Amino acid sequence: MSNSQNLGTPHIQAVSKRSPYGALFSRTLPRYSGQYRVGVRDVEISIPKQSFGNFKHKSMPNEVGITIDTAMFTLFYPTESNENDHRIAVTVEMVGSRLRQTVEGLMKMSNTCNRFYKYMAYAGAAVVTWGTTFPGIPNAPLKALPGSAKWPLLLFSHGAGSSRLMNTSFCGEMASRGFVVAAIEHRDGTGPHARITNANGEESDFSWIHWNDLDWIDLPEQPLDDTMLRRVQLEVRLAEVQGVLAGLQKAARREPFASTGHRYSSSSNWDEWDCVEVDAPVMAGHSFGGSLAMAAAADSRFSFSHIVVFDPATKRLQSWNGRITVPLLAVSSEEFSAGAEFSMLRYMLSGVPQHKVHVIPGSSHPSFTDVFLILPDYVNRMMGLAIDPVYVINVTVGKTKQFLENGGEEHVRVEERPSEADLGPPQAQKQSTLGMP
Repeated sequence: MSNSQNLGTPHIQAVSKRSPYGALFSRTLPRYSGQYRVGVRDVEISIPKQSFGNFKHKSMPNEVGITIDTAMFTLFYPTESNENDHRIAVTVEMVGSRLRQTVEGLMKMSNTCNRFYKYMAYAGAAVVTWGTTFPGIPNAPLKALPGSAKWPLLLFSHGAGSSRLMNTSFCGEMASRGFVVAAIEHRDGTGPHARITNANGEESDFSWIHWNDLDWIDLPEQPLDDTMLRRVQLEVRLAEVQGVLAGLQKAARREPFASTGHRYSSSSNWDEWDCVEVDAPVMAGHSFGGSLAMAAAADSRFSFSHIVVFDPATKRLQSWNGRITVPLLAVSSEEFSAGAEFSMLRYMLSGVPQHKVHVIPGSSHPSFTDVFLILPDYVNRMMGLAIDPVYVINVTVGKTKQFLENGGEEHVRVEERPSEADLGPPQAQKQSTLGMP
């Protein structure tokens, strides 16, 4: 990342102890601990219209496959705005009438149509998420840099069943440490619900696609699982990444950069965005988003400087013949490291010249999202988390920043399970090292 801004000496800030009730009563996620204040901006742009997959869905009999003509993302970035921090809704897609649509999408994901469970899910989602916020300054100006220095750009892809605003802690922490982060909202049928606004301002809703609701037109026998659908959705995601990156490259060149629809229209000036390094960004992702990051790294359309993945769904990359030549960091939960996909990841990384793998004991697959920061500790324990969720985010952010600054070598590093005294900023973590075979 030599062409980007030198981030200098790490900024250390005390991390307040998290409430055992999570954000259930405070309704707020922790403030970011880096040296910069964080601006937040939602963007939806037009991209070339494309269709993927030769199938029909029973609820959309007149459409074939998945068609996209816009891309949506949220920017997290350093700002020097003098405005007070605002509290931004972490679940904007679940506010008001969209809560019902999101819950219905979640029910589709679990293949549950029972009315009782639907009402219980609606009530539970409302209690846990309603009014939950994260810190940031909406549409604040990007902090200026001296001379030709540029902010490094990181694109982030969420997992299946998630959304762009379920990883705000990681994205905001990276922004507070000097990165511009574009968290992409994938409208590929892997999320519970998304609202799309086209160039004409027309809105449409898109929710979870279940594989057994599809009729593949050109297949004599229908698939027995979701493998074929996930391959199509991976192609959709790659196209969305291409669209987001193209839009940010336009902004960096001060070319016309207009958002679609009224929801994300803003009089904010994009001129200062020419100080973002858009030619060699970082690609990162969690779960299926990690699969996307690895697939994008091997795709000739892109030129990334580094790849960062959290518990990548490697089974979605089986039978691929891609080659990754840039440094790659994998941060793994203990739950993931005990499964078959971790072994597949180790095998895939054997062909990557520079890579690191970090395992966080006591963590589980959702640890990289905001979920465990919102839920009470007793619920987190029931879901398999054995350590403080703030610690998991701190380790993840610290290792990511360290890797992007220093590169990677071939080895696996396993964090020691932290004691109560260890739960603090990323710089205070202990490690033990194992050799990569």
